[in-house]
This record gives sequence, C-alpha cells and structure tokens, in this order.
Amino acid sequence: MMTALLAAALFGAFFEFPACFARASERQDNLLGVDEGWAWPVVVIMPPEGWESAQGDAVKRAMRTAEREISLERDAIMGKEVTFMFSDISEASELPARIAMWRAMRAAAIVSFAGDDFNSALSELCREKGPSLLIPGGEAADIISDETGRPYPFLFALDLPYYARANAIAEAVSKTGPGAEAAVLTDMLSARLARGAELTSRFLEARGVGTLDMSITAYRQDQFAPQIRELKSEGVGTYVCWLDAMAALSIWQSLERREIGLSPSSTVYYFGPARKILSDAEGMMLVDKDILLESDENGKRDVITKILDAFAVTVKDPVTAGKAYALAKWVTGAYRTVGSDDTQRIAYALEKADGIPLMSETLTIDPNTHRPKSRGFGILVVSGKKFELYGSVEIFSSETEER
Repeated sequence: MMTALLAAALFGAFFEFPACFARASERQDNLLGVDEGWAWPVVVIMPPEGWESAQGDAVKRAMRTAEREISLERDAIMGKEVTFMFSDISEASELPARIAMWRAMRAAAIVSFAGDDFNSALSELCREKGPSLLIPGGEAADIISDETGRPYPFLFALDLPYYARANAIAEAVSKTGPGAEAAVLTDMLSARLARGAELTSRFLEARGVGTLDMSITAYRQDQFAPQIRELKSEGVGTYVCWLDAMAALSIWQSLERREIGLSPSSTVYYFGPARKILSDAEGMMLVDKDILLESDENGKRDVITKILDAFAVTVKDPVTAGKAYALAKWVTGAYRTVGSDDTQRIAYALEKADGIPLMSETLTIDPNTHRPKSRGFGILVVSGKKFELYGSVEIFSSETEER
C-alpha cells in the first residue's frame, strides 16, 4: 500500500493527468487505471510554448478526445484503456531519470512536441531500447541508423526528412518550370544547403530536366547580376535556389533588373518556407510542407468538431490538434493491435500502421523509414505580396534522403 502511495506521489509530481472519463471519472485518481492494470500509460511531452499556450491546449484536447473515444467503447481495447500523461519536462538533463521512471511504469510510447534539440537528446535515449518515440514533425530527426541503414527500432516521425524538400522542389520544377534546363544555385559555405542542391540536381536529372550547378558565396549578393546574365545568355529560364531567403531574393532582383529583364519564361524557385522578406518577389515559386494542412478547411473543421463535441471548446490551433489526434490514433492503434504493453511488439505495430487520420489525409507508415509512405507538399507562388497555393506534389518516403 505504501509503495502504491509513493508511486502515485512521484508520478503526480511529474505529470499533469488528463481529465477523467468513464471509469476514471468515478475514482477521482487518474493513476488508478495504470496502478490497477486497466489502463496503459503513454507519455506526452509539451511543446516549447508550454501546456497553457494555444498549441499546448490543442495537443491536450485532441489527445484526450482520442482517449475518450476508446473509453466510450463497450470493451475499450480488450477491456483496457489508454491514458495520455502530459509531462511538464523541459530540460534535457532530466531525461535519463524520467526515461527510467517511464520504463518502470511500462509506458511503451512517448509522443514529444518538444523542440529539435530536446527531441534529439530524447531520441538517443529511446532509439535502441524504447519506449517508442513519435514526433509530430521530425524533419530534423535522425531515424535511419548509419550502421544498419535501417530505422532505429523505436523512432518514428509524422513528417518526411528535411531533404524531402529536394524531392518536392524537383517535382515542382518538372511540373511547372519552363524549358528543359534549370540552374541550381547554392552557397558553397553551407554543407547543408549544398547537399540539398546536389539532391535536387539528381532528382531533376531523373525527371528529364538538365541542370547547371552553380555554387556562390551568398554573402557577396551584389555579384549575382553578372552570373545570372551569363546563365540567361545560355537560355536558362529556371533558377532553383538552395540559398538563404535574402540571397534568393537577390537572385530574383537580379532577374528583375532592366539590363537583364525578367521574361515570362524565367522562374525562380526557393526550397524553403514562405518568409515575409520574399513577399515582394512576384512570381517566385516555393514548396511548403505544412500549407496543405493549413489550407485544409474540411480537415480543420472535422478536428474542431470532434473536440467541440467532447469538450464544448473550440481549439485555436486546429492544425496542431490534427497532428496530435493523428499521433494519438497511431499509438492507440498499436495498442489495439498488440493488446499488451510489450515495448517491442508496440514498436512493430507502429511501423506497420495504416489508416492514420491526419485531417483529410489518411497515412500509412513505411516500415523501411518509420515515416508515412507519402506526404503532400504545397507549391506556393508569390502574387500581390501574398503566398498563394498554386498546386501540390506527392513525395514518397522511400525516395527521400535523410542526410
């Protein structure tokens, strides 16, 4: 008895537990389900803005909605439920002790909305021994092991890796770019940008678009005009920028100058997200990994309605809520498949998952990447100082590079 009370005190110090549903509502003690064996614990780590932020509130309510859906089923999951436990941890230095505690609780999964640095430290602790770690973003996550070439057994992400942007921009150029040749420009001083440019050139060539690769020193932006003039004289009309936003804007400005002229056959593409500094670059094309979710009005309405029905509250961040709900269904689906808290079996079920509802998308996980088999990227065009959705491309996880 004293052991159970001590455990409850320790756990209560580290977690804010969800609002109670079904049997838990009668007990007034959210630990009883775990302690008595009729609920499986899943740890949820807060976003950098904290639980009281719009993002934090969206995460909690979406995951509690998924939790409630199970508790309202007649037999739940083989007579058991899933309890999402919302951790207040924010310091990576605390992770070893917390991981040990979560393993002792037999928590087979962690969902982390923390920042990249925190998730990197968390990944190192979980990747070989568990619990399974699921990340709502994951562009920066190293999921593939250098040694094996396979995913670490306990790491998963909802997004494709960072260099999927290279696939997306190559696909966008092949669909919308003028001409059969593109100049791919990058900063020779940035290994990360240079790698993105290299991959883009490879993907363009595979799509039948010839490339001219040009490395420049991005800090010498006043020197762009002569280089662009030379490319135009060779008939190049497509310019793909793996540069920072300021350098990409300078490329566009160089094409705009009268001595060069911006003809209808010239288009500048930028690999990164929409930034205010680019709003003057009329006609510039960009790829964006979240714009399709942000513009998914039906999907946003669906997740808002689910939460409204459960809590009579309208969340302010429906896109984050949509991601949280998708992760909750991914995790609970694994428990439903396995019917136990066996850490290795849960990880195996997570990598085989399908039917995951991400707003209007339905995701299937690729066991060879531990990411969705495919995700959509939006193509944006700058028009009238606004970033307008021009189209979309589907990128497959199996075709992307993580490094």
